[in-house]
Order: sequence, then C-alpha cells, then structure tokens
Amino acid sequence: MKAQHTLIFLCGVLLILIGMCIFYPEDGITIGEKTFRFPSLTEAMTKGYQDKESAEEKLKRAEEELRLKIEQDSLNRVYEAELADSIAYTDTLKSYQKLLFETTAKIDYPNNDPSVLYSFFDCLDKCAQGKESIHILHYGDSQIEQDRITAYIREELQNKFGGWGPGLVPAIQPIPSMSVAQSASDSIPRYIADGTLRQKLDGDHYGVLAQMAQMNGRLSLNLSSRNWKKTFPHAKKFSKISLLVGNTDEGFSATLVANGKDSVQTIKKEVLGMTKLTWQLNSPVSSISLKLSGKAELYGVSMDSKSGVFVDNIPLRGSSGTFFTKISSHLLSESMSKMNVKLVLMEFGGNATPYLRDSTSISNFKNSIGRQIAYVKKLNPKANIIFIGPADMNTMVDGKLQSYPKLETIIDSLRSVALANGAMFWNMYDVMGGKNSMQKWVSHSPAWATTDYIHFTEKGASRIAEVFMQSLNNSYDYYQFLKRNDKWSKINSKTENKSKTKTKKHSKKSTSQKAKTK
Repeated sequence: MKAQHTLIFLCGVLLILIGMCIFYPEDGITIGEKTFRFPSLTEAMTKGYQDKESAEEKLKRAEEELRLKIEQDSLNRVYEAELADSIAYTDTLKSYQKLLFETTAKIDYPNNDPSVLYSFFDCLDKCAQGKESIHILHYGDSQIEQDRITAYIREELQNKFGGWGPGLVPAIQPIPSMSVAQSASDSIPRYIADGTLRQKLDGDHYGVLAQMAQMNGRLSLNLSSRNWKKTFPHAKKFSKISLLVGNTDEGFSATLVANGKDSVQTIKKEVLGMTKLTWQLNSPVSSISLKLSGKAELYGVSMDSKSGVFVDNIPLRGSSGTFFTKISSHLLSESMSKMNVKLVLMEFGGNATPYLRDSTSISNFKNSIGRQIAYVKKLNPKANIIFIGPADMNTMVDGKLQSYPKLETIIDSLRSVALANGAMFWNMYDVMGGKNSMQKWVSHSPAWATTDYIHFTEKGASRIAEVFMQSLNNSYDYYQFLKRNDKWSKINSKTENKSKTKTKKHSKKSTSQKAKTK
C-alpha cells in the first residue's frame, strides 16, 4: 500500500512539473526586482547542443590556421632565392592572403588593408639594427594587471627586435607586478583617470599612464626587476632610465643611484609642461633608486635600453576605456612624441558588458570608444592602434551559466567603430572559441581562467598573448615577403590593374551593346 501511495505521489509531482513546463510564462514571473523562470517542456526533455571540443583543441585549431600552408617546392624557391619566380610568388601570396584574411585569429584591418602596419614594421626593423627605440602602450583593464599578456608580448618583440627592460611604470604602484618591484619612501597623493581605483584630479594632467603622483619636498623611489621564475628574461635588466615629470618648480633635482654611483640632473627653471630626464648607463643593472627633491608631478619611470622595443603595461582596474579624452591633449601628445610611441593597444569592453543590455546603451558605448580612438589618433597620427575586444564572459542566464547575452553584439560594435576610425581589431572572444568558451578555459587543466568566469590566469593570459603574437608575426612576415619580392609585387600589381581595366572595358562594351539592342 505504501508503495502505491509513493507511486501516486511521484506521478502527481511529475504531472505538476509537466503542467508548469507547458503553462509557465515564457518570460517568467516578476515579483519586485526578481524574475522567476521555469524551463519549457522542450528544454526539460532535451539536453541541447553540447560543444565537445576542449579549450585546448579550439585554441590549437586557431593556431593551426595561422600557420602558413604552401607547397614545399614554392617555399624553397621563395627562401633560397633573393627574388622568387613568378609562380612561387603567386602561390605564396595567395597563402599569405588566406592567412591574413580568413583565419579565426586574424587581425582585422581598415579597408582590409594590411599595409597600415608597414610603417610600424619598418620601425621594428630599425630597432633590430640598433638604429631606433620605440614604445608600445598597452592599455587595458584588470585582465592585464600584474603585467599579464603585456609581459609575453614584450618578451617576444624584444627577443626578435632587440631591447631590454620592463618599460614605463607609475611612480606609485599599489598593484604588484610580475616584472617590477617598487617602493617609495613616503606616501604621496596619487590620481588615476578611470576605473574602480579612480582618484579624480582637479584638472587633466594624468599623464600617458592615465595617472599621476604629486610630490612637494623629498622622495625616494626604489625600483628593481623581479627575479622570479615567471619573470621574462628581457625584463630582468635595463641600462637606460627615464623620469617623466611635469609642472616642476625651479631647482627640482633627481639623483639616480645605480651600481653604487650617483648621477644628478637639475631642472634650473620652472617648467609648466613635461620634462623627460634620462640616464644612460655603461652596463645593465637590475635595480635603481631615484632621490627626488622639489615640487613636481610624477608621470612615470621608464626602464629600458639604448635601442629596441619597449612595451608598457597600463592596467586600469574597472575601466571601460573611455578615459583618454580626460587626459590633457598637450600632455598626452608631448609624452607620446618624446617616448616615440609607434603602437597603441587598447584592450577594453569587459567592464562595460554587464551594463549594456539594449541597442541604445551599446550604441552610446560604441560612440564613446570611437571618440577615444579618434582622440589618440589625432594626438599621434604616426602611431597605429589595435583594439583588442573583450574575452568571453559568463553569467547566470535563465538559471544556466552562459556568455553575456549581448556580448557578441558588443564585440561587433567595437570592431565596427575601431575600423571606422582607422584602428585595427583583434577578436579575443573568437580566438577563445566563442560562446560559452570561458567555461572550458576555467575547467582546463591547468586552469586558463579563474572561477569568476571573467579573468584569465597567468597561464591563460600567456596563451592568449601567444596567439595574438602569432597573428602579428604573420602580418610582419607578409610585409617582409613583399619587400623581398618587390619586383614580382610590382608586376603582380600591374597585372591586376590591367585585368581590372579589361574588366571595365568589357563591362562598358557590354553596356553599349545592350543600349544598341534596345
């Protein structure tokens, strides 16, 4: 009898649940600020689509796409000869173009024109020859804190094109870095333009790092390269030190202490703009002290070398990337000019995503990002900009952990506005694997992302940076291929133009014949 009662009870519960699946409102029932949802009968009866491809497999597939696939015979002819023959040139050109325009991890170029990066690549070649030193500014949110992603990019570029040192860091850095350890002898006011750590300044003198510290009196700054296992080799030593200061009073002095020796520089007259004080050492060091005296705004300290590539990590926790127009145009322009900035990476969008729920808010954010890109390009027209879109981010949707509903729309908007303003775009979301890929990055062993389903771990950050650098290297290799084969490049260009001319003439002739027929 008890068994019968239990069976009747279970059947009754099942019928109630089926009824709720059928009749429960699709949009749920809202009580106050809470909305209660219930799965439909279809959702309850089916498992739905399950992507069985792992995070490792997705990333390897993206990397495999980035590898140049050409007939080995053609490759041999390209690399063994100063100029490839026409057939080898055409084969290789087609392979490169497929690589640049049809892969998941490709860089999107304005007007599909990869030549926008050629001036930057030319600077890289000069760095490799010891003829130039350039800075790359990597702005981002908490995804790049502690020098994540940036550190890998820096190491790859310095290993290939020369240069040492961790680059530009703020005078006061409250967030630890894997590359630099620093401390100050006193607590001084620090202002930051945006993010959750924002401290608003009465003015716009934030500097190129979007932050500034004010001193009046005496201050000692101690900076040293980390010697951790995870610290990249090229960041562990430097031989050139630059101090970026502004609004200095008469007699402001800075004493560099390195290798037990002191070297003093003094600003004799009051300077309202920015001043860059530089010390070039005879041999590399891993630690320094700067003893400062006077009144000044401190914009940053750069640790690098006489020539090469220097990549600066600029994280703003909680920022959505809409702060550039809050920085003095004169100060930002002057800073980028004196630092010889040739590339700006903007990695934003994640912090705005949870709040962009309709077309109006997405459009407003898109327009704001467009103004930031246009502002930076106007202040430094010779520098390239690559906007890196947000990673996949997961939240609870209808009781399930899923990508944010509007994330793909947001990414499409960011891509559109970046290209429209002359910047390039790199789709980190697609590289990860697209929708719900963050879950696989979290469950990967070792974990590539943290259990907040938003941020990368150090290993995950290095993996995403690795794919980005493969994309950038492919563009560089294509540039070098065209340079090596300049003769065939010009012939190919003329042939294409003749072909286009013939097509136009044929089109006109056909149109004329149609008109006569009528």
